[in-house]
Amino acid sequence: MFVLLYKTIKKDNEGEKEGASPSSYDGGKPYEILSPIWNRMEDLQVTLAMLFKRKGKNVLTEKEFVFSASIDFRWFSPKDAKRLLQMGMAEGLLREDGEYVRLAFDPASVDVPVGFKPEQGVLSADTPEPLFPRILALVVENSVMGRREAVASINRTRERLDVEIEVAGLAVARGYGADVSGLLDEVREEILHR
Repeated sequence: MFVLLYKTIKKDNEGEKEGASPSSYDGGKPYEILSPIWNRMEDLQVTLAMLFKRKGKNVLTEKEFVFSASIDFRWFSPKDAKRLLQMGMAEGLLREDGEYVRLAFDPASVDVPVGFKPEQGVLSADTPEPLFPRILALVVENSVMGRREAVASINRTRERLDVEIEVAGLAVARGYGADVSGLLDEVREEILHR
């Protein structure tokens, strides 16, 4: 369920040398267990399995999911519970089934430790910066505007074109010659999942 971090220490004429992986063991001192480190994917899987097991359901609406993770179990804030849902979808651990969300794996196959409560770190590992701040930074980098002026320009474009803020940001960035092709799919996905 978790990965152990091992340490080897080898003494030679030059002093102590340390290695971080089991493959570096070369007959020196035996491995010493430093600390357990949860594999983020497994921690996310355990969190999702526990949520569905405690609810006693195979499917939940998005609102039920967020309410359960935040209010019922008091694991996360509502905003973080939405993020948990998005991460589960992105990792392929959850899938949409009409208006419902269901696990993409068998929750019975996951061993949940007694007294399990997810740590906030399950949401912070390897998560990208939110989309709009990245678009805003792109506008600022490719123009002579500061952040405040860039936001005002994006808002004017949003009102003029009657589009979502991210689309307006991409339009402004593109107007200043920025390459926005890498963000198009991400913007589309974010807008479609609102």
